[in-house]
Amino acid sequence: MGRVLFITSFKGGVGKTTVSANLSALLARMGHKVLAVDGDMGMRCMDMALGDESGCVYSVADVLAGVCPPERAVVESGSVKGLYFMASPAQKPEIMPDREKFLSLFRKLREEYDYVVIDSSAEETPYYLSFAACADDAVVVCMHQSISVRAAEKTGLRLQEMGFRSVRLAVNCYRASLARAGELPTVAQMIDGSAIRLIGVIPRDDNVVIDQERGLTAFGAGRRRVSAYEAALYNIACRVTGENIPLLYNVDPPKNKKRYPRVNA
Repeated sequence: MGRVLFITSFKGGVGKTTVSANLSALLARMGHKVLAVDGDMGMRCMDMALGDESGCVYSVADVLAGVCPPERAVVESGSVKGLYFMASPAQKPEIMPDREKFLSLFRKLREEYDYVVIDSSAEETPYYLSFAACADDAVVVCMHQSISVRAAEKTGLRLQEMGFRSVRLAVNCYRASLARAGELPTVAQMIDGSAIRLIGVIPRDDNVVIDQERGLTAFGAGRRRVSAYEAALYNIACRVTGENIPLLYNVDPPKNKKRYPRVNA
C-alpha cells in the first residue's frame, strides 16, 4: 500500500511546487512508482515544473466529478521512468466534491503507486482540507527568512489539529553565509521557531531555476557534478524512504553523480 505525502505551507512563494516536483522525480529515479498530484486547484503550475505541460487533457477535478476514471487523468512522464502526474484544473470548479470522493480516489491511488505526492495550495480552502485528509505525512516548506518561519509554525499547528502525526520541515533557499553572519536565522533557530522536526535543508542554488525553465527535474540536466539543490533533495528523498542520512551529506560541496547511488538518472 502506497504512502501519500502532503507538501504544504500557508505562505505562497516558498517553493512548494518545486519541492513537490523534484521530490516526486527523485523518488521515481530511486525505482519507486510515483504519482505527483497538483492539489492547487485553479493554479495548474506543477505540470510546468515537471516539464510535461502539453500532455494534460483531464484533471483531478474531472476524476472527482466522475467525468473520467483516474487512469484517464494520469500522464506518464516522458523524461523520468516511474513518474506519473495528475493535473489540477485551469479554473477552480464551482461545485465542491464530497470529502468521501477524495478519500475513495486516494484509496485507489495507494493501490497503484508507491508514493503519491500532493502539491497543496497556500490557502486553507475546502479543497486543501480534503486533500490533507487523504495524506499520511506532511512536509512544510519554509523559505530562509523569519516571516516564512512564522507561516511554517502556523501551518504545523494546523496540521497537528487535523490529526497529522508526521509533520516535517524542509528549509528552502538556505544561505549559510548570511546565517553565520547573523543576518538570517540559523537552521536551529528555524526549527525552534517553527516547532517542526527537520527533514532537510536545500541551499540557495541558481540551477534550480535554470533547470525548471528547461523543464528538467533533479538529476535530469546531465551534469557530471550534482548541483547543491539536487544533492539536498536526494537526501530528503532518502529520508522519506526511511534511510538515515546526515543533514548536509554530500551537499556542501556536492559531489560527482556516482556518489548518489540510489538514483537511476
